[in-house]
Amino acid sequence: MKSKGNKKKLRYGENPNQRAYLISRNKKSILEYQISGKKISYNNIIDLDSGLKCLNEFSEPTSIIIKHTNPCGVASSKNITKAFEKSYESDPKSAFGGIVFLNRKVNLYLAEKIIKNFYEMVAATDFDEDAINLLKKKKNLILIIIPKIKKYVSEQRSTLFGEIYQSRDLVLINKNFISLVSQKKCSSKLIEDLLFSLKVVKHLKSNSIVLAKNKQTVGLGHGQTNRIDALNFAIKNKYNYFKKKSFVCASDGFFPFTDGINLLNKNGCKIIAQPSGSINDKNIIDFANKKKVSLYFVKNRLFKH
Repeated sequence: MKSKGNKKKLRYGENPNQRAYLISRNKKSILEYQISGKKISYNNIIDLDSGLKCLNEFSEPTSIIIKHTNPCGVASSKNITKAFEKSYESDPKSAFGGIVFLNRKVNLYLAEKIIKNFYEMVAATDFDEDAINLLKKKKNLILIIIPKIKKYVSEQRSTLFGEIYQSRDLVLINKNFISLVSQKKCSSKLIEDLLFSLKVVKHLKSNSIVLAKNKQTVGLGHGQTNRIDALNFAIKNKYNYFKKKSFVCASDGFFPFTDGINLLNKNGCKIIAQPSGSINDKNIIDFANKKKVSLYFVKNRLFKH
């Protein structure tokens, strides 16, 4: 355990009646990167951890809005303002009270867009001074400059039975991560959307589904106890905000039966990425070929518990 000097009291725990503190594993605590807003809580730390891990998957301008550790809107674009707008449009209802993550500097123009809605926190690589002055008008809004954090190769969790450890999943999600198993190929643009979706699905609680178009999430399903419910939730979200858009789909686990791919096909999805490993893999591939769906198997399963 770290020395008491590294032990920092947090606003409260998961609920206000619970006490909480942070023992930093770095020389400089994340609390020292806060530049404005109310005191940070246990939940804020958990959300920061989840959001930054997801944001680290992306190099181009990307905005992620996190709610209860799950992304509810993710988008990449030519500039960070457009990325933020698209991430908000992905699910405006869920974005309320969420945490915004931006891998570029926030200028005044972007700050003017952010301040129009209620967020718990904004974490960005930097802020222009006039952007800070504007955002500070919301006294409780937490502003954090994203630090350069060492990439640890293992992670741990506390359980009733003791501490459990595992190696972190640091495999890069790129074109080498997927392989076509059906007859029908898809365009390079749709491949980019598929890779974007996989980067997001990796950071959603299982069972999880990501539907995306033009590097923007258009439907998310996560934390469901079966894959069809996750899929139905994502499709419902898609029709709430993106009625006419076609889309690609990424799943964190395999579809064990053809019902999932059939449901996607009926709703206009022709490109799917999933892990292999089901005893029905051949049936899934045959069904994809019958429906002229581009089916890609991924290198690793992407569960998150």
